[in-house]
Amino acid sequence: MNWRDRIELALAGLAAERPARPMILVALFALVMFLPGFFTVPPIDRDETRFAQASRQMVESGDLIDIRLGEGTRYKKPVGIYWLQSAAVALVGKSHVNDIWAYRLPSLAMAVAACLLTYLIALSLAGAQAALLAALLLAVCFVLGGEARLAKTDATLLATVLAAQLVLARLHMRGAQALRGGWPWLFWGAMGASMLIKGPIGPMVVGLTILALIALRRGVRWLAPLRWGPGLLLFVVIVLPWYVAITLKSGDAFWAEALGRDLIGKIGEGQESHGAPPGAYALAVWLTFWPASVLLPFGLWYGWSARRDPGVLFCLAWLIPSWLVFEVTATKLIHYVLPTYPALAVLCAAGWLARPDGPLRRPYRLFLAVALLLGLLLAAVPVIFSLQYGAGPSVVWALGVALTLAGIWAVWTRMRAGDRLSPVLGLGLLSLGLTISLFGHLARFDHIWPSNALAALHREAQQMCDDPVFLSVGYEEPSLMLLTTQLPRFSGPEAAAQAVGDAGCALVFVEDRMRAGFDIAAQRPGEVIGRVEGFGLGGADELGITAYLFR
Repeated sequence: MNWRDRIELALAGLAAERPARPMILVALFALVMFLPGFFTVPPIDRDETRFAQASRQMVESGDLIDIRLGEGTRYKKPVGIYWLQSAAVALVGKSHVNDIWAYRLPSLAMAVAACLLTYLIALSLAGAQAALLAALLLAVCFVLGGEARLAKTDATLLATVLAAQLVLARLHMRGAQALRGGWPWLFWGAMGASMLIKGPIGPMVVGLTILALIALRRGVRWLAPLRWGPGLLLFVVIVLPWYVAITLKSGDAFWAEALGRDLIGKIGEGQESHGAPPGAYALAVWLTFWPASVLLPFGLWYGWSARRDPGVLFCLAWLIPSWLVFEVTATKLIHYVLPTYPALAVLCAAGWLARPDGPLRRPYRLFLAVALLLGLLLAAVPVIFSLQYGAGPSVVWALGVALTLAGIWAVWTRMRAGDRLSPVLGLGLLSLGLTISLFGHLARFDHIWPSNALAALHREAQQMCDDPVFLSVGYEEPSLMLLTTQLPRFSGPEAAAQAVGDAGCALVFVEDRMRAGFDIAAQRPGEVIGRVEGFGLGGADELGITAYLFR
């Protein structure tokens, strides 16, 4: 017996054990997938830095009700993620208030929790081996890996949805006896937490699953063990206090922004150039679910051929209604469909394990070859991008490519050999290869992180004069707020020139397009202490910024 066969037998033996040991493997595997780049990638404009900076201001102000961003408000999402990020900063110490990784900790923890919850859900729906495989498939998924490294809502939203779906899956598969004890409270607590994280999106996914199951089961009595009366009361107790408090504090401003412009606006039209026609997610899933999408053909086949199986019915009730809603919504971002990906992972795992005996058929072998070679194409993208700016391949990028090649070999040979579980380790190598070649390489490419250089100039200016007035003209990325110890004032050239005239000492960053207007309006000469050129990820444009010090 060779070492590859021993790995397969070890995974099969582990899957057959009590849940604790497989869950330890899932958690460790997920951390290996998510940690590369977690600490080294600088703050990414704009959504991540908006969340992190608003949480930073919550920490510094001590106001746990209002959500502030700079001198304005940030009312697009409820308060839950800001509480979690503020708690993370308090946990690691306020000395890390400028470190983006501190704000990413909730996303990392919830992404790992999502993999563990997927294991438990699949254990109820499809058995032990499928549960282990599904959890590991979710851990290698490109979109979840990205969200685990971003200080945003989506990994946390996914965990709240999965906690509720776990309760619902147990009820669907095993009836009322599976919900003894605190299980109903977990369901309603998860729904309340989800409502505080991203408003109605989580309850919508779970609610659509319930409605689909009601239609499939032709009745509602099976839902009685959820204890709707006390459960809804718990939901209200969790959700209502903050919503009442923010309404009293902001009037209708929160509702106009969160419900009107953010939620309803995204349904009706593509916001911020993120519109796409229906069907876009069905095309994109082969990339966004990659490398787990290698098994997607088996998931689609199994979802159809075993559609009367109770576990498959649950996955379809979870997947199809929510997916359709996301497809018809005008604004589309790749992470919107993330709450449905665990259902895909369960179907893919069960389908692969239930595949017909014998060698892989030629059409699938061709698909597999293309899907695996996609890994090399994805690894090439970051180095092609950096070559445009005179930065060649790095050692980190080469390591990522090496892992990608190892993953291609491992997946191809193990799937051709008919192994059931070990191919997912090859998928893990593919995921790591993409992570390191993308995040690891770009984190060391200074050209796309202009706020880092500007923050260094701000520190230099603070040594040159006491308490300078800090302004930025034309460059308004929230990463500049997060990385500096002083909140910049974003203004136009005339207003900045006026502020400089009234100040004893002032530091002004002026973007090239605004420089002529600022130079004309300036009432006194300033000293150029630095210049930064780069590519702004937030606006996807080339930038040139001059730093003036007036003293």
